[in-house]
Amino acid sequence: MIITLKDTTSSEIASRIVALREEGGSATLGRVLTLIVVVSDVLDVERAIEISDAASREHPCRVIVVVDSGSIDGPARFNAQIRVGDSAGASDVVVLEPRGAAATDLASLVAPLLLPDTPVVTYWPDTPPPTPSAHPLGRLAARRITDSRSAQCPMDAIRALGAVYSPGDTDLAWSGVTLWRALLATIVEDFETIPERIRVTGHATHPSSFLIAAWLDFKLGIPTVHEVDADAQTITGVHFEFADGREVALTRRAGSSVAHLQRSGFDTAFVNLPRRAVQDCLMEELRRLDPDVFYGNILGALERFPFTSGVIPAHCGAEEPDTEGAER
Repeated sequence: MIITLKDTTSSEIASRIVALREEGGSATLGRVLTLIVVVSDVLDVERAIEISDAASREHPCRVIVVVDSGSIDGPARFNAQIRVGDSAGASDVVVLEPRGAAATDLASLVAPLLLPDTPVVTYWPDTPPPTPSAHPLGRLAARRITDSRSAQCPMDAIRALGAVYSPGDTDLAWSGVTLWRALLATIVEDFETIPERIRVTGHATHPSSFLIAAWLDFKLGIPTVHEVDADAQTITGVHFEFADGREVALTRRAGSSVAHLQRSGFDTAFVNLPRRAVQDCLMEELRRLDPDVFYGNILGALERFPFTSGVIPAHCGAEEPDTEGAER
């Protein structure tokens, strides 16, 4: 069921949600959190609901989609939409569209709709705000999830996020490389000697290969370099080079879901390594609501990382982002 409210108030929306739930013979029992999704345009609402609906099937929640256009000019108008039942999947979904002066205090509009005694998570599927923890809706949240890959220049975006990192911040570029990190950790555990150098190859402006390089550099303390792969969409390989000339490499061609594990003296092994969907990354982030301090450490390592190889294009936004793949 979808209910549209024109020129409404937050208290009216909250009352209608309660009434609709009572009419339907259900309640908010079982909801484990409130997920606030912030979009910049009303055209992005359906995509935001699609992403949050998949996540809510693992984490039943109330989803509040807020259209934050950034403009407060003009007369105050506050429209909303309530979705319950089949139209909302496993969630209550509320879409808020404040316009003009009504958008001056987003936190006050959202606060009456938060589920009591449950954590709040704020998620920006589009370009991240300058400082997530200082955003009005970020201040309400225990966790703040951004997606730097949606920015015109992803590497500039994630470096900027590193400069303003606050405990509770995280980014889907980090959860997008979880499978890579798990495989690489297993590979490194089998080493009998320490590699002399690590070489990571990937796209010139996509965060995934840079995050992997910074992670390896931080965890292992081994000289690590990043090299641009002209054919890469995200990350294409990690090469461990040893003093005796041996090499162990985990590589994945652009567009492939299968990685090759190559070790000197052994046959090539094939490993399933698909690109993760945005929904999968969001679900992973919602599984833990305590601050990801390690992510903050990696952002610091990313800032110090010596990007010594390859040329970064002057116009980072030359390539449109792939909105289907989490590593993008």
